[in-house]
Amino acid sequence: MPEDNSKDQANRDQPEHSASAIFVEMMRQAAARANPGKPVPEADSAGNGTPDFSASTAGTSTDGASEISLKPDAAAPEVRRIRRRLLLRRPHPASMTSGFLGTIFVVVVSTALVATLLMFFVNPEYVNPAVVQGLQLESEAIIAGASAGRPTPVQTPRWLRRIGIVSGHRGKSASGARDPGAICVDEDGNSILEEADINFAVATRVVASLESMNYAVEMLDEFDPRLNNYRADALVSIHANTCYDFGEYVSGYIVAISEARPAFGADAFLRECIAENFGAYVPLERSYNLTDDMTDNHTWRKIHPLTPAMILEMGYMLADKAVLTEDPDLLARAIVDGILCFMENVNRPSSQREPGRHPAGYIIPAMVTPTPIFGR
Repeated sequence: MPEDNSKDQANRDQPEHSASAIFVEMMRQAAARANPGKPVPEADSAGNGTPDFSASTAGTSTDGASEISLKPDAAAPEVRRIRRRLLLRRPHPASMTSGFLGTIFVVVVSTALVATLLMFFVNPEYVNPAVVQGLQLESEAIIAGASAGRPTPVQTPRWLRRIGIVSGHRGKSASGARDPGAICVDEDGNSILEEADINFAVATRVVASLESMNYAVEMLDEFDPRLNNYRADALVSIHANTCYDFGEYVSGYIVAISEARPAFGADAFLRECIAENFGAYVPLERSYNLTDDMTDNHTWRKIHPLTPAMILEMGYMLADKAVLTEDPDLLARAIVDGILCFMENVNRPSSQREPGRHPAGYIIPAMVTPTPIFGR
């Protein structure tokens, strides 16, 4: 009994060691037993205060197991704990579909926000009154058509419909010199009236009137470089006829299209719309004295084949001088109504065109017929 008490006192006097230190010593001893001839690594000479746990096989416990000596030794290897590096997952690249959908979402949200801001902070007076009136008329027509059970096709907005107006002989000629067109002279040979001035006075009024209706209108010179492959919904070349004295009374307006265009195509419909409405306003008769300068004009060889085009000779500068110079507003109104006739009814079948005035004011031709040719 005293002997057992002495052993317990000895065990209490021994220093306690951590579980990790005991585990390292057990692993070292196992390595030594597995490789008897291979030396076990020792700590450096300094020791650094690292305990070395040597195995003691001399003493045996009562249960016959080998005893492990846990005495500090300067030769024991240094035990270092290495912190495990955290592995970060690489982000997966976004697919094309998700990027596209994200872009669409951003655009839709941005558009909604901008529309909301404009609705609350933009003064309605800034909007063109003609645009507002046109939208109201279109909405009323759609509602009326829907209530009557008729189909309501959506028309192309006017600001997307392009119209070209050629001011005859305006600008420089093909040689680079000024081209006044036809000229009326006095007894001394001095110029008293030039065709280019008559054409320009009418053309500017036509452009201004169509622009007020929100059409996309372009003023073009006689030899304008923009005429090359020119694309538009309609092209009208405005001219006045010669001031030559034929020895007889020669009067009237002339309308013509390219001889290479179909006799019943869009060009012919544009020609007849201009002819009918111009004749309704201007106190002149329609003349059919076509020339090669009209049917084979240089403009017809330049523009795009799908651009409907025609030329208007508003009258003869000698016999019709008063009509051409006294009221250019009347001439411009007649041309505008002819263009509206074509622009608003160009897609209607010929069987549905009926004579009489359109509700907008212009005249729709009863039918399109080839222009007779006299005196060529």
